[in-house]
Amino acid sequence: MRNIILFSLDTLRASSMSCYGHTHLTTPHLDAIVEDATLFESCISPHIPTHPAHTTMFTGKDVLTHQIITQGGRLNLAEDIKTFPELLSEAGYFSVAADNLGRWFQRGFPEDLYRGYHWESRYQNARKAEAVNQTAIELLELAQSQDKPWFAFLHYWDPHTPYLPPLPFERMFYSGDECDPNNRSMDDVYACEPFTDYFRQWMCKPDPDDPDNIEKKRLWTDRRYVNSQYDASIAYMDASLAQLFQYLSDSGLMEETLLVITADHGEELDEHELWYDHHGLYQTNCHIPLILHCPEVIPKGQRLEGIVSLKDIAPTVLDYAAQNTLAEKEKMEGVSLRTLVENGSDNGSCDALYLTECGWMKKRGWQTKKWKLIVETGGTPAVYNTPEVELYDLEEDPDEIYNLAEEAHDIVVQLKNDMDNFLKWRLKETGLPDPTVEQEITMRRIGDKSKAVPLPEK
Repeated sequence: MRNIILFSLDTLRASSMSCYGHTHLTTPHLDAIVEDATLFESCISPHIPTHPAHTTMFTGKDVLTHQIITQGGRLNLAEDIKTFPELLSEAGYFSVAADNLGRWFQRGFPEDLYRGYHWESRYQNARKAEAVNQTAIELLELAQSQDKPWFAFLHYWDPHTPYLPPLPFERMFYSGDECDPNNRSMDDVYACEPFTDYFRQWMCKPDPDDPDNIEKKRLWTDRRYVNSQYDASIAYMDASLAQLFQYLSDSGLMEETLLVITADHGEELDEHELWYDHHGLYQTNCHIPLILHCPEVIPKGQRLEGIVSLKDIAPTVLDYAAQNTLAEKEKMEGVSLRTLVENGSDNGSCDALYLTECGWMKKRGWQTKKWKLIVETGGTPAVYNTPEVELYDLEEDPDEIYNLAEEAHDIVVQLKNDMDNFLKWRLKETGLPDPTVEQEITMRRIGDKSKAVPLPEK
């Protein structure tokens, strides 16, 4: 029974990490971990945003089974669907969590060992990851002080809106005047109705001599600066993770502890005019990192192709914890990636994935290695102006710029049939309602910066 740490780096898209090819050196310390780890090139988060994604991560089941499709909805995870932290606890693990999601994500953790964190939220002072580290190290000290094998869930938030990296990271990828009045690249951003108030509260530079004076704040005008703040937030988090990795090394834990490093979803910057949040079933949101590190059992320097997903996290963790029979007993729909890792296989865990979102937009998707189909299901506010049907060739157009839905109608029909047949089969198998049909989007407007980070339910 192996000690395990699951790192959820909230809102971290793979394409913005230097170990996944980003031009900015955003993740040098994670890059160093990758040299001694196995990295999956094509890990997909099939159900976004945070609540459905983490539920999929924790249960090894898709949204058609666990039914958690919205963000902050009234529905709770059914009691008969167990999370893998619950299963590990029942198997004798000592489990701790540095997390603030609350709700069913607390299952499997003793109340006093599920702990949150707080950080300064002012401009250039948001030291989020250091706050998580403080809680995490306190919990890891407790884990090491007892005799049971242990599991830790560590949830970091730095790339999540609002991007407010502390100095000196704030200027790491940008030089210039972010408030230049002649730069109009932010006009469309501030005009995005659901986020107008929120953006104007967040995207502004306070007067250094009078930071609380709203009238003296100047709006950011350069879109490049906002993009740079996302990258800088990642770089700050990466530097803070170096502290945690050093702690693990000094404690003699790095060689024998399984580190699972992933994200719940990615982030839209300015690619599809959805503006600085995680909605849209594009690769910016769905392509996430997945890194497994444990020199005792994980091959070093290995990068594997093939589609894998968040559904595979739970069975993989249980397998390495010598509890793989529990995944079978719970009928998890994901599969353990251990065989792929040990064989150096590029086959992936599946050939196609069913995608959903029901946060700000209400869409379904079907993704293969080559194709991505996205369809509107009704209920998305017109302000987003996204097409009813979208089709992208991921091999030729990985940035999903060219919608081929009209010129490749036969491919659309084929993929729709595949998705419809999958839905028909899975709905019959579960005997449960289609959550895309039954549930409505929960997010329509943000005007309060504090709402950007979910807090535990009281």
